Amino acid sequence: MSAQDLEHKTLLNIDGADYDAGTFMKFYLKNIDIVQDEAQKDLDNYLDLYIDYRLKLHQAYELGLDKKEGHIKDIQSTRSSLAQPYLTDSKVTESLIREGYERGKQQINASHILIKVSRGASPKDTLQAWNRIQDVYKKLQDGASLGSLARTESEGPSAGDEGNIGWFGPFTMAYEFETVAYETAVKDFSKPVRTDFGYHIVYVNDKRFNPGELTVAHIMTFDKQETDKNTAATRIQEIYEQLEQGKSFEELAREFSDDANSASRGGELNKFGVGGIDETFANAAFELKDKGSYSKPVETKYGWHIIKLIEKHPLKSFEALKEELENKIQKSPRSRIITESFTNGLKEKYGVSKKLQLSEEVYVLVNDSLIMANAYVFDKNQKTNSKELFKIKETVYTATDFLQYTEKKQLKDFASYSTKLDKLDVFYHSFITDKVMEYYDLNLERDNEDFKFLYNEFKEGFLVFDLIETQVWNKADNDSLGQENYYNNHKSDYMWLRRLDIELTQSTSLDAANEVRTMLQLGIATDTIKSRLNLDNKTKVIISSGTVEETYNRLPEDFDVKLGVSAVYNDQGDSFYKVIEVKGILEPSNKTLEEARGRVINDYKQELEKNWINNLREGHKIKLHKKVLKKVKTQIKKQLD
Repeated sequence: MSAQDLEHKTLLNIDGADYDAGTFMKFYLKNIDIVQDEAQKDLDNYLDLYIDYRLKLHQAYELGLDKKEGHIKDIQSTRSSLAQPYLTDSKVTESLIREGYERGKQQINASHILIKVSRGASPKDTLQAWNRIQDVYKKLQDGASLGSLARTESEGPSAGDEGNIGWFGPFTMAYEFETVAYETAVKDFSKPVRTDFGYHIVYVNDKRFNPGELTVAHIMTFDKQETDKNTAATRIQEIYEQLEQGKSFEELAREFSDDANSASRGGELNKFGVGGIDETFANAAFELKDKGSYSKPVETKYGWHIIKLIEKHPLKSFEALKEELENKIQKSPRSRIITESFTNGLKEKYGVSKKLQLSEEVYVLVNDSLIMANAYVFDKNQKTNSKELFKIKETVYTATDFLQYTEKKQLKDFASYSTKLDKLDVFYHSFITDKVMEYYDLNLERDNEDFKFLYNEFKEGFLVFDLIETQVWNKADNDSLGQENYYNNHKSDYMWLRRLDIELTQSTSLDAANEVRTMLQLGIATDTIKSRLNLDNKTKVIISSGTVEETYNRLPEDFDVKLGVSAVYNDQGDSFYKVIEVKGILEPSNKTLEEARGRVINDYKQELEKNWINNLREGHKIKLHKKVLKKVKTQIKKQLD
């Protein structure tokens, strides 16, 4: 029998209800690593616990605990967080995380030519942009300079700089742009690639290993507009000469730096990497080799700087960056790749075509107000609203559903569209995707075995907890007569050890402790002792009093219990010198119920739970299928070996 066949075999029957072997094996294998009690790892013992668990659930349902309003709300609020990992393509996510990390090891210096065209542009405008970028691409193939073409053809902000955009790493450019940049060789250009901004051709000037990040400080000077003279270069040179003569970098930064934000911190800046700060500044900073070393004056477009290296931060490991990378992916447009991969799989699973087109009959139901800002209003009186658009299993989605969706979606959609038809097509495919995801989420327990197990485990665990609270903990907390009876039957369990009525003194020095001891022997009151020793806001002695058991942890380890004032004690590692006056000794005695109440309630709970569990099986018909159990043991052994 295969493992898959075994999963659906009945292992256990309780009062006519069957429990399959697969669920039992999942429970056992999931919990085996966290079970502390070795006896519970034994399969027969674990089976007994599993039977008790099922009987508890049976009782919880009998008591209607699953119908409690608070229980239902808690289940609903928790379900969404449990479902979240199942509503994405984990393999694609992992692949993008790994890709982002590997790309992050390298940095690209690139130039580009951009021909602008939006995603929602008309076919005519898109074709025009495509023809223009193709013309540029042909010129590059024929040997034209990308820099000169960028100046005349590019519509990007870097056109005036021959298309150069400097150094960058992953997550700083559009994903499609980033991908071709990493895939294109140095001193070569890419084929045209489209992003949300338009069509690009990317030329890779250089590539280098990512040097990580730096923490630096700087002293900065710049020429202020209200002055007539250019003094920044002169002042930075004077400051540099002061540094060379041994003056403190931090003091000079505080005194002379024009960067008010960092001057008060001795010039220290936030951690940064290449691409996260002015390129000239970054290049000078990364050239510094040793902590504490500083650069010669460096000019950037912001002014003049002297840069001091505080610390280098090498690139972190994959595991250290994994969560950060995942968050970046979720917040970036590349998350669309994950969504599209997942929803395309669902469309295939449910037999929903990826190329469904909206019919002309539905197009005419929407007037041109859709193109105006937030203007479209769904007309409830249109006769053809019930027309079926598509089905997911048994659920039908109609024109009415789509038009209501369109009315709401336009309020949150700020993209530009050339025509009403373009906008409706985009909305319709978004509608299909959203409804497929919604359907999958609603039917997750049915369509995903792993989630079904997890969700049922959570719901059942919640019920069992509620049951124990109802049947045991609340009863023990509120049953004062039961507490009293339990106490009377177990009085010998609640005893005071020998107790001491003491004055415990703790002094900061041996001399002070000796003074305290002398004053205690003379019968001087503790308040007077403190007032004599604790002078000029300096505390030399701390005194506490009360009745404690002889095992009290603040008493010295080798304390000699007897009436009177003790010797001076100083245990190893203790910074205080202790003198104890024992004013009385109380022999062992029974605690009153009030004195033992906390322990009594706890022990009473344990007894109630034990008796409750012992009585769980009474009146229930439990049948174990031994042949199936034997095969379960064999299968579990295989999986653990």
